[in-house]
Amino acid sequence: MNSMLKYLIIITLMYYFLKGIIYLLLWHTTKKVQERALEAKAKEKAKQDLKRQIWEDEEEDGNNRW
Repeated sequence: MNSMLKYLIIITLMYYFLKGIIYLLLWHTTKKVQERALEAKAKEKAKQDLKRQIWEDEEEDGNNRW
């Protein structure tokens, strides 16, 4: 009976250890995905700002010609 209790405790501890590792890996992966998404969003915003600036510059040049 005593050895079965030891095995049960060991199995329970291994279960929680593996569960913790899995949660840690999921958290790390989620954090990396979020960082990449924020970088892509910032890059896309920079592109849009550049396009908007180009169009504004062309409109200003067009207004000065006439």
